[in-house]
Amino acid sequence: MKAPRLDALRVILSNRTSATQADLLRELADAGFSVSQPTLSHDLRSLGAAKIRTREGFQYILPQRDTYQRTVAPEVLPEYLRNSGLAEVKKSGNLLVLHTRPGYARGLAADIDISHMPSVAGTIAGYDTIFVARLDGKTEQELIDDLAELLPALKSIHL
Repeated sequence: MKAPRLDALRVILSNRTSATQADLLRELADAGFSVSQPTLSHDLRSLGAAKIRTREGFQYILPQRDTYQRTVAPEVLPEYLRNSGLAEVKKSGNLLVLHTRPGYARGLAADIDISHMPSVAGTIAGYDTIFVARLDGKTEQELIDDLAELLPALKSIHL
């Protein structure tokens, strides 16, 4: 149960402004994790989280790691968790290479395939990487726009 809780805490820290541990406890409870303050403190230390001063006050942050970059400010955590597997996007010719968190690629590729997007020729997925092939005659922007319907995080990624 610890690994899913730590993943949820990473998502919260990466995409929310949390000033206090009470805020974090509430966010974790909303995500389905009921933990004590000492457990939260231990989890924050194990993630290397730090409390910093910002213009708006204090905020907990994670060390810089590409996997958990802030990409979107979600309205509700459950919707964001559905799409949170996306870690990085690269382009190569008529392919977009989507890097995901470990284990997310196959499910995400299946979602892309069943969506029948007009600019997608098909996908190939591994454990944490998806190749998305663009149909001839479609632009890169059309492909990104189509994928952003399923993966809102793509809207904030600059290629």
